[in-house]
Amino acid sequence: MGLYAAKNAVLVAAQLGLGGAASRLFVFMALECWDDADNPAGQMPRRYFGGRETSAIALGFLAPDNGSEAAFRAVKRAIHELVDTQAITRVRSGGNGHRAEFEINVDSRRPALARVNPPIPLPFLREQGTKNRTPQGASF
Repeated sequence: MGLYAAKNAVLVAAQLGLGGAASRLFVFMALECWDDADNPAGQMPRRYFGGRETSAIALGFLAPDNGSEAAFRAVKRAIHELVDTQAITRVRSGGNGHRAEFEINVDSRRPALARVNPPIPLPFLREQGTKNRTPQGASF
């Protein structure tokens, strides 16, 4: 899912100065999207399709309150803040039985792996590990 998108969403939310509810919803949206086009669902990367009820749960409204008018208003305010700050872009509005679709505007590419130099092998002493040699300065 959207591990890299979510990691970057935390940074973008701080940079944009998003409020608590908008930040929380933004990170949730990023977690729910796919990071890249190589996904089992074949969906576009960084797209969020969650409905209002799912978004309300992300804001802390548990069932059955996640279907209330107060929950929907909170989601609407958070979405409005995210769209105004260009953290997300509305791809399709919801209605007539279709959910809204949003594009999350963060980088979700997997970071390049850092090349680690192989360790330098240490010389192995022939006597190391044998029992017929006592350590220097030891008395038994």
